[in-house]
Amino acid sequence: MAQLSFSGGKTGGRLLVVSNRGACTLRQTPGGLEIIPAVSGLVSAVEPILRREGGIWVAWGGRCGQEPGHLLPLPEGESKYLFAEVVLSSEEIKGFYDGFSNSIMWPLCHGFLEKVQFEENYWQLYRRVNEKFARTVVKMSSHNDRVWVHDYHLTLLPALIRRQRPVLSISFFWHVPFPPVELFATLPWAGEILRGLLACDQIGFHTESYVRNFLQAVEEILRARVDYLNSTIHWGGRKIRVIAAPIGIDWREYLTLAAREEIKGKAEQIRLALQSDYVLLGVDRLDYTKGIPQRLQAFSHLLTNYPWLRGKVALLQVVVPSRVETAAYQSLRQEIEKLVGEINGLFTTDYQVPVRYLYRSLTRQELVGHYLAADLALVTPLRDGLNLVAKEYVASKARGTGGLLLSPFAGAALQLKGALLANPYHPREMAEQIKRGLEMPLPEQQQRLSSMMRIIREQDLEWWWQQVKGMSNNAEQPEVAAND
Repeated sequence: MAQLSFSGGKTGGRLLVVSNRGACTLRQTPGGLEIIPAVSGLVSAVEPILRREGGIWVAWGGRCGQEPGHLLPLPEGESKYLFAEVVLSSEEIKGFYDGFSNSIMWPLCHGFLEKVQFEENYWQLYRRVNEKFARTVVKMSSHNDRVWVHDYHLTLLPALIRRQRPVLSISFFWHVPFPPVELFATLPWAGEILRGLLACDQIGFHTESYVRNFLQAVEEILRARVDYLNSTIHWGGRKIRVIAAPIGIDWREYLTLAAREEIKGKAEQIRLALQSDYVLLGVDRLDYTKGIPQRLQAFSHLLTNYPWLRGKVALLQVVVPSRVETAAYQSLRQEIEKLVGEINGLFTTDYQVPVRYLYRSLTRQELVGHYLAADLALVTPLRDGLNLVAKEYVASKARGTGGLLLSPFAGAALQLKGALLANPYHPREMAEQIKRGLEMPLPEQQQRLSSMMRIIREQDLEWWWQQVKGMSNNAEQPEVAAND
C-alpha cells in the first residue's frame, strides 16, 4: 500500500470528510494490510454521499503506531474515493479517544456529569491528535476544496485548518446532543472548544434545541454576538451559520430488504423460536445512555402488573458490544445480564422465556429480519442525539403493521410524531405504553406507521445532504471590535 503522500494542490472542488473513525478499520496481517468495512450510523449516512461526490475521507483507521498513514482507494477496486489514514500512538488512543472523547465529552454531552473525568493530560492529548489530523487535512487539501468535519472528537480541527487555509470552506456536524450552557460550562476547556468550532462557515446539529444550546454557549462563554432569529453567530469578522438538520436514512434499502422472501422467512423463524403472541424488540449499542437496564425494569413491571401477558409477550434485546475493555461498560453488561436472569427466573412460564438476550452485532439483513419479527420496537434511551434504529424500524415495517415506542429524550422523537412516547426513567409509564402499543388496533398502527414513513421519505439521506452541504466561504470584513 502506498503511504500518505498525496498533494491536493493540482485539483480542486473536492469533498474532504474528516472524522475520528471512517468507513473501514485497517489491520496489519502477515499477508499485508487487511481492510475491514466499518458499520456505524456515521458510515451509513456519509459514505453514500462520498461515493457519489468523490473525494477523500480522513480518519483514524484503528491502528496503533508511529508510522505514516496509508492512502487507500475505497471501495477496493472501485476507487470511488480515497481513505487517508491517520495513525495514533497507544498514548494518543488512551488520552484522546478513551480519555477526552469517551470519558469527558461523551458523558458531558449526554448529561451524565457524574461520569465525567476531567483530566488535564486527556486535554493535552486531545489537542495533539487534533493537530495531527490538521496536518493531514492541510496536506490533502487545496484552497477550493470543501472540508466537512464530524463530531466532538475533532472540535479544535476547524481553527487549526483555518490558520493555514484561510479561505477554505469548512463545515461541521455535531452528532450527539449539545448540552445546556450550564452543563457545558463545567468543561474547563469549553472556550477553546467553542473557538475551534467558530472557525467553521456552518455548524449543524440534529435538533433546534441543540442549536439553541450551542448559541447560548457561544454567547455566554465567549461573549459572541448571536442572532437567534437567523441562527447565526458573528465572530472574528465572519458570520457562522448554525442549522438543525436531523440525519436521514436510505429508506429504500430497508424497504427493499424487508420485501425479500429470505428475510421475511427469517422473521418468521424468530417468532416461532420465541413462542410468543407478541414480540418486543430492543437493539442498542452497549452504553449507559441507551437505557437498557431501565427498559428491562419496565418490562418486569409490565409482567408484574399485567399477569395475563405472562407467556404471551417476549422481549428480544440485542446488545451490540462496545468499549469492551472499559470497566464501566463491563459493569453495565453485568447489570444487564443480571436483570435478564432475574426476569427470566421470575416469569418463565411453561418454559416460555420472557427475555431473549443477544450480545453481538447483526448484519443489516439480520437486523431487518428482527425488525420484521417485532410487534413493537422499544427505542428508549436516557439521552440520544437522534437514533437511527427508530427510522430503520419504521422503514422496514412500512408495508405492514407494528408500533414504535420512543423516549422523548431521543432526537428522533421530534420527527417521528406517530410514535408512542414514554419516559425511560418511569417504569410504570413505560409499561403502560408498551401495553397500549400491543393492544393498538391495526388501522391505528398503519396510520401511525404511514405518518412516520412520510417524514422518513421526505427527510431522507438526500434531504439531509442538501441541508448540510451549504458549505461556502462567507468570510466578511472584520466587524467593529472583532471578538476573537
